[in-house]
Amino acid sequence: MKVALIFLFLTSTSFAQNPESYLKIFDARIYSLKAKGVKDFVVDIESSQLSKQMKEEKLFGKTEELIFRTYWTAEPERLGIEVIGLPEGFRELKDGLKAQISPLLDNLLPLPTDKRLLGYKLTLVKPREILATDTTGLAPVPSFVLKFDEQDKLFEVTGLRPVGTLVSMPIYQRPAFADGKLTLAEQTTVTTDGGSTLKVKKELTYGKVDGIAVLEEVEVATEQLRDPKSSMVKTTDTVTFKNYKINTGAALQYFLGEAKAQQLETPAAQQKPNQTGP
Repeated sequence: MKVALIFLFLTSTSFAQNPESYLKIFDARIYSLKAKGVKDFVVDIESSQLSKQMKEEKLFGKTEELIFRTYWTAEPERLGIEVIGLPEGFRELKDGLKAQISPLLDNLLPLPTDKRLLGYKLTLVKPREILATDTTGLAPVPSFVLKFDEQDKLFEVTGLRPVGTLVSMPIYQRPAFADGKLTLAEQTTVTTDGGSTLKVKKELTYGKVDGIAVLEEVEVATEQLRDPKSSMVKTTDTVTFKNYKINTGAALQYFLGEAKAQQLETPAAQQKPNQTGP
């Protein structure tokens, strides 16, 4: 009890004096693979929605499965994605598919809050409420308001834009597998722009691989209203994360192979023709 009271006192003091320090304390309480000592991993990501889309379009005949094999190393931090299940080439199509799956990588490797707000000035406007204001004049969202509950958990982020708003409502839990850390269990994001509304709700499920808790599944429910006169369009997607290889060096080998391939291609690609004329 005394330790808990001391912790609450320290966090409250940091909040009152320095919002930057408070965000760092909050981020330190979030469960992460990095903090568990993971240096290298490979995981296969499958989206039921994207797999169905590729099967229905039949661009490459019958597509059995569509896998986004994801590689990550901590030092240096690198992230790579291979699209498995499609023929060689078609780089633009594959890049488009990667762009559709990439928002879910944030649930796999969450970016610390302070890094999300680089270029923003943080100001305490109310108890447990921080205003982040863009100082560059370049950000698409000029300011955010972050609200924390009495347990110092982030429960709402509102993005204030020139037109429309963006409201994100995360729900954090403290499951037994997380060693006392917070994990994101659910997140609802509502974006309004003029007469259109987009609502995305994600529910996260975790499992264990080699004694380490990992993201196992994300259920995504989307509701979109393009204008007040149109009907609501609803879609669902089940994204699975499987076949983890943790700290086996498989991701490092992938990046080393990629670098070697680039070295072999460079001389021919960058060779300059002899210039005999003016």
